[in-house]
Amino acid sequence: MTEKQSNTYQALVKFLKKEYKYKNVDKKIKESRVLFINNSNEYALIEVQIQDSTETWSNIEMTAQKNFMNQKNKKLKIVISENENNLTEDDTEILVVTTPEKLKNNLIKFLPLISKLNESYISIEKVKENKIQDEELNDEIKLNNFKIALNKIKNNNISFTWIILFFFIIMPVSFTIIGLFMNLNTLQEVAYGSGGPEKPSYLLTVWWQAPMIIFGGTNQTLTIAGGQWWRIFTYGFSAMDSANGILFSALMIFLLTTSLFSISKITEIIIGNVWKLAISFVLAYITLGFVVSATLPYTITSGSLPIIGIMVGILSMNISGETSPIARFGKVKVIWPIILIILAIFNSQDQLSSFSVLMSGIIFGSIFAGLVKKPVKEWTWRENILILFLIIFIVVGIVFVVTLKNAPAYNYNVITALQFYAKNNIGGNFDHYNQIIAKIGWIGRFEQGFWNDNFPMQSTPVTVNNIASIFDSISSFSLGMKL
Repeated sequence: MTEKQSNTYQALVKFLKKEYKYKNVDKKIKESRVLFINNSNEYALIEVQIQDSTETWSNIEMTAQKNFMNQKNKKLKIVISENENNLTEDDTEILVVTTPEKLKNNLIKFLPLISKLNESYISIEKVKENKIQDEELNDEIKLNNFKIALNKIKNNNISFTWIILFFFIIMPVSFTIIGLFMNLNTLQEVAYGSGGPEKPSYLLTVWWQAPMIIFGGTNQTLTIAGGQWWRIFTYGFSAMDSANGILFSALMIFLLTTSLFSISKITEIIIGNVWKLAISFVLAYITLGFVVSATLPYTITSGSLPIIGIMVGILSMNISGETSPIARFGKVKVIWPIILIILAIFNSQDQLSSFSVLMSGIIFGSIFAGLVKKPVKEWTWRENILILFLIIFIVVGIVFVVTLKNAPAYNYNVITALQFYAKNNIGGNFDHYNQIIAKIGWIGRFEQGFWNDNFPMQSTPVTVNNIASIFDSISSFSLGMKL
């Protein structure tokens, strides 16, 4: 939709209301489509729209058109195109496709008073007296759109947000709750050494992040070094960090997930195009999973926090520089999620990593939202800068993957998660997960269901005979050296 098309649409809407006394059926004027009615005119029903408009009819507008067709009267439909002029007619409708320049010529046959229309909409500079009226009409359109948006928010008139609700709110919350019980029971039990509860190993002290790995979280050790690339696609479904205890974790989970649902709903309604939102979200989600897995060696990324970052980025890109009422409403609504994000970061066990993941989500959400906001042919230097930043981030991630040679330090959250998989035969047995551990580069292995840091070195009980044998060997070696 070009500026000239928009100006033509607004001028024609104002003209039909003033000269032909048409009334809009829904009492609301949309930004690119409207349905007028006046039974006193030759054409009782007129539809005006900008070509390729994505706005939909309300229930009352659809009912009016249906009743009108039953009366076997012709509807006049005017489509404002950028470069197409066409006239078609059938038993129910007269379709006039016209450019702004040919508007008066194409409509004079059907609307004789169109000759009175001031063609100031063709030029960029408008006549002052018309400018005030156009601004009033534009304000009316914006106000009506704001009311429509609020009504959609109130009635949950959404689609993509329901997907967000299931995969990135319900699933992470469910897995987090299950993980809390696993940590208190199963994971606590498998973390003991072979000596049983009387001799606990150090695994017991780091059990709290294991559910994040078990349910699909991503980190450099498993995703990159271990070759489990599928974690790039599952980290958002996984359990969230619950290291601060059940009560505080439950409070943060409730606040974060309700905030995510709210901001997703507002973002979808402001964008108004489900496909644009879906494409920007999916691309940001996958890119974030790859980059943080490759560049943050000690961070486990999972749960709703990175998803909130992506949504904040998408929303921010779509409301930045906008002054419409709905954009201002979105700017106010984004404040609360940001406050919750800051609170979640400060209460994280790893504040720097949480901040890095969150900012990555905001950055990638903003980048992809900016790229899908306009068609490729309308891109300017701003979109080129976004592409440049995106390439830089991806190249940095690839460099980290290619240059990853040294084995990372033992991560007992990962070890505990793999031990849980093997004991429950999820994806394979202990031999299978020993192969993954070997691929990571760790020298330790699972033996008889328990972790051995120093595999294949075996510890030998020290006795008096062993010590005597050792001293004999040392003495023989010393004598040999002297000879």
